[in-house]
Amino acid sequence: MRKIVQLGLNDLRLTLKDRQSFIWMLLLPIFLMWMFSHIHFGGGSSASEISLDLVDHDGGWLARALVADLESEKIALREVHPDSLPPEAERVRTLVIPAGFTAGALAGEQQTLTLEKEPGSNRDYSMAAEVHIIRTAMRAIGRMVELNQAGLIGDPRAASAYASLGEREALVSLEVHSAGRGRPVPSGQAQSVPGILVMTVLMMTVIYGGVFLTVEKQSGMLDRQMTLPVRRWQVIAGKLTGRMILALAQAAVLLTAGKIITWLSFGVPMSYGDSPAGLIVLITAYCIACTGLATLLGAVLRSPEQASSVGWLMSMGLAALGGCWWPAEITPRWFQAAAHLLPTAWAMDGFHALVSFGYGLESVLLPSAALLGFGVLFSILGIRFLRTSGAGA
Repeated sequence: MRKIVQLGLNDLRLTLKDRQSFIWMLLLPIFLMWMFSHIHFGGGSSASEISLDLVDHDGGWLARALVADLESEKIALREVHPDSLPPEAERVRTLVIPAGFTAGALAGEQQTLTLEKEPGSNRDYSMAAEVHIIRTAMRAIGRMVELNQAGLIGDPRAASAYASLGEREALVSLEVHSAGRGRPVPSGQAQSVPGILVMTVLMMTVIYGGVFLTVEKQSGMLDRQMTLPVRRWQVIAGKLTGRMILALAQAAVLLTAGKIITWLSFGVPMSYGDSPAGLIVLITAYCIACTGLATLLGAVLRSPEQASSVGWLMSMGLAALGGCWWPAEITPRWFQAAAHLLPTAWAMDGFHALVSFGYGLESVLLPSAALLGFGVLFSILGIRFLRTSGAGA
């Protein structure tokens, strides 16, 4: 076992000596994570509260009561003076209460509340803000109807009577029970961070694994290693170990980078779910699949140039078809089924189960088993073709 690890670490050392590998394996994917987390479906913020600015041009008692009722909702409400609006870059969505709101509503005139949404605001959170505002407005309308029935509209006691209606126990309550677990379409960093990780680990493992194996075949280094006082299977296992260590290290760095990027961008670090064990199992299985594919590529191709070109095209194609570039949920069902002939689709299934849907270890067992199957198959084929590559008997 010690000899296998030594051979693996030697392969890792040769890879890290290449300065360009640092850019391709770390800097580029980190930049892509940051970029795609901002452009996928309006940003995909992970904030736990809905931010809402409020501008009250009226100031009447009904407008103030509406503001107080809205503050009881689960939103981050910030009241802004009409004459001191924050810079446009700091605004997300703003609710505007028009001048004359209280007098007009008491006179039976229709009033309009305006919700202004900035182009970069999160679509889902803006829709949720609309729900909170509509719910607050409906409560206000109901209380106004009761005041009207009691003949208190326009009465000096209207404001206190309205407040009393809001303090009483609710006449109708709603109990909500789960009827199952929904599957929202992954967006924002929940799509971009796993997608970039899956694509990059595959790309770098396949390209560098294939390139270095073809270099060793061309230079005769592999033949010389076969003459060392180690068994043939130990040499091959060392190659697999080196690729595996590199893939795991890169995955760990990108997972950490994903947390930092989302924290800097949205104020909340990226969550990879509540199952660390599931995440470890999934990443390990995926790295095994990538390692096997890198070995197969290096075994069947003859030159580093071929390995680099084929590895690039193959990884890009697998990433696109496997759901790394866009959520698989937006594609036709037949396409989703066909994509599971590829390891990337199984990897994205596992990541979305943990990250987007909040499932546990059991949800990644099937994807991990499929990835292990890919890894074993690719490794066996790679070893088989490597025997006929001129690398020695």
